[in-house]
Amino acid sequence: MNLTAYKSSGDIEAEVLMMSQVHTGSFLVVEGVDDIRFWTSRVADGACELVDGNGKPNVEGALTRLDSRSFSGVLGIVDDDCDGLDCRPLPSPNLIATDAHDLECVLLRSPALDRVLGEFGSRAKIRKFEQTQGVEVRNALVSRGIQLGRLRWLSRRAGWPYPFGDKGPARFVDQATWTVDTARLEADVVASGAYPSVADLRAALGNLPTDDPWSICQGHDLVAVLGIGLRKVLGNLKAGTGVDYIASLLRSAYDDIDLERGHLGVSIRAWEQANTPYRLLRRNPASVES
Repeated sequence: MNLTAYKSSGDIEAEVLMMSQVHTGSFLVVEGVDDIRFWTSRVADGACELVDGNGKPNVEGALTRLDSRSFSGVLGIVDDDCDGLDCRPLPSPNLIATDAHDLECVLLRSPALDRVLGEFGSRAKIRKFEQTQGVEVRNALVSRGIQLGRLRWLSRRAGWPYPFGDKGPARFVDQATWTVDTARLEADVVASGAYPSVADLRAALGNLPTDDPWSICQGHDLVAVLGIGLRKVLGNLKAGTGVDYIASLLRSAYDDIDLERGHLGVSIRAWEQANTPYRLLRRNPASVES
């Protein structure tokens, strides 16, 4: 039995309070295991303890509960998940949300993507694709992921269950051409019972606001779409290479300068200044080259 799955926000609060009996530094509460992996090498060793919040609602709930105790030195980081698009404010001043849909989108929007493409893509294939399509790989990736992202956003706003889970990219993105089968995607949404017809689905999608695609696209979808592209159109990646492996490559390719200059790094440094003497990041901002 996986007891982690049954953790509540109260459990996370209690975990932080218990750890504070032996740790006098800061705490960084994050959503899950992948976030722990990302932040482990980036937080100040000995000064900051990482806590797995087991999901965004728990992170937000735990921070709210700790705020009510006037507990100091704890920060939570959560994925935005379209909250910014829907004007949903963070419930605590000790919470930071990503400035894209989620952490994977932050990584894909950064130079980490270029480094992964340089290591695992084919320069000749990428050059041919960009010349033929007239668009850079990053923008092409987003244009494919946005179709799934808008459906996810619509399902959230309209209250119907998104029918594909994490299987959307593999189901609708053609490996040979790296294109989305939009007709099949729309037909399968209608077949799930979400809308009576493709016309109704398109009308609902058309009523969504036009906004930043990096806030709409879901990172797991984008990483999966990237993996499909790297197998043939952009590279020669083995077919069995999974999404988790590609995500780990992106996490490793995101360096200290990327972090310090990005929204998360800037926001964390601002929190540190407002919450002296607590430290979160291991790197001194003065050491980042301008």
